[in-house]
Amino acid sequence: MDRTKNNILQNIHEEMVKGTFNDLDIVCKNGTTTANRLVLAAMSPYFREMLTSDMTESRTGVLNLPTVTVSVFQDVLKMSLCSVDLVNEGNCVRILDACEMMQLNNVKYMCRRYLKGSIVLSIDNCLHWWRIMDRCNVRDLSNRAVSYLTENLTDFVERENIVHLSKRELLKILSTDDLKCKEDQIMKGVMKWIERNNPDTDDVTRIFEMIRIDLVHPQFLIENVVYSEVICGNQSVQQMIKNVLWSQLTRAGSKSRFQNRRVDVFILHHNNTCLLSCFTSEGTWEDVPPVLVDPGSGYSAASLGNKIYITGGVSRKRCTLIYNICRRGWETGPNLEEQRVFHCMATVNCKVYAIGGENSTTIEKVSESGLRWQLVGDLKQNRMDAFAATVRHNILVMGGESGGRGSDVIQCFNTATRCVSNLSSRLPYRSVCLRGSVHLSDVYLLDYDGHVMHVQVTDSDGEIKIEVKSTAKWRSFDFWFDILWQNGSLLSFSGCDTKCKIIKYNLAEGKEDNITFPESTRSGDVYTVLPVDHKA
Repeated sequence: MDRTKNNILQNIHEEMVKGTFNDLDIVCKNGTTTANRLVLAAMSPYFREMLTSDMTESRTGVLNLPTVTVSVFQDVLKMSLCSVDLVNEGNCVRILDACEMMQLNNVKYMCRRYLKGSIVLSIDNCLHWWRIMDRCNVRDLSNRAVSYLTENLTDFVERENIVHLSKRELLKILSTDDLKCKEDQIMKGVMKWIERNNPDTDDVTRIFEMIRIDLVHPQFLIENVVYSEVICGNQSVQQMIKNVLWSQLTRAGSKSRFQNRRVDVFILHHNNTCLLSCFTSEGTWEDVPPVLVDPGSGYSAASLGNKIYITGGVSRKRCTLIYNICRRGWETGPNLEEQRVFHCMATVNCKVYAIGGENSTTIEKVSESGLRWQLVGDLKQNRMDAFAATVRHNILVMGGESGGRGSDVIQCFNTATRCVSNLSSRLPYRSVCLRGSVHLSDVYLLDYDGHVMHVQVTDSDGEIKIEVKSTAKWRSFDFWFDILWQNGSLLSFSGCDTKCKIIKYNLAEGKEDNITFPESTRSGDVYTVLPVDHKA
């Protein structure tokens, strides 16, 4: 049936090219061609509305497409009817623009697929691509361009590209909470934008309301802002600055919004009822209050917001314990549906997932406000000491012990469809115990035997792909360890009946750095480390 349908569509396209049954004149940007009104109406609701209503095009048989060239129209026609991909570097944007207007989502998808694999963003082109993708309603690529711009905002300001932003674009960037650029630099860019674009008083006030003036160095405000002509004439902004200068005259140093958030590392550090310890973002150790019950060894944990969920353990295989970071207090959560020990956990879309383990093959989830755990998937095999990595709405379960031996299998659990699949890609080594750290699309893994693995994960239109970037040999930490990626290095946290030790491994040089870290305050087995991003 599909072959017959394709043959019919190809024949229709050939006849339109010949002009045999064409009854429309298509007036394009650079010339004229012809088409068949029945075919165009069937292709798109855009044409159907034109040709079946009392619009001029329906009555005259002349269809004007002043922004579309003849070649683009012909390419779009062939791609839509014959499902052939004619997208290339030279025509992609023009075809995408035409398809957005003509409401041809199938052809638009081909352009989007091409752009996802070919766009190389830079400081000089990210605004260009943001505008194109926004105009064509390609949200994922638009967000990618915006993210690149905000991640590199310092360079964007220094190149003075910021002056080319529209007011809407500037406000969107300023509304981003985790800008890593220093607020001094943001203010510098805003002042350049104001000088070039001459906005009215109300717009200037709105812009300044979105800047964290309290994070700007007072000296910078005095030297570069307070006395500028546009600010001197704006009483509202003058008052904002005066309030900040009055309350923070003694504050030194410029900060960033990103720095205003705190990333602490919580270590699953079992010693009776002492289940956690904290290595702070300042490089110091803090004790976490003990909990009333001891779940035993082999428990697992995941963070959600300002809470850490601890589940299972050899003594209490179905228990859930919740630690509130802000309140520094413990509470008991709902019992798991199944017994779990030496399992793994992950967080996706404000849900916590407990996965596999020695006693179960299943996956269950709970929300932050949930009263009970719910079974949602099945791995069809026991997986102990595996590593779970979150990729958008998917959880990748990697390595660990399965069937009494180390595994190199990567299973993918789609939290939206609740399907479990085995990826065709495998890990470079079979690992009875695997730990890892995720940094954007890169996943860094270390197993029981000391194998360091760097793999890159991509999600292309729902298809998860794994590429092994490098492997190396470090040292074995037995079962009592975990790792954390930090600025191009791996930090290992390890300990068994001893105080936790931190050792740094330089990924670029492939060797251990001779750096001494402060010693932890507690001893005990180390199972997992959790970097938790929370408000300071």
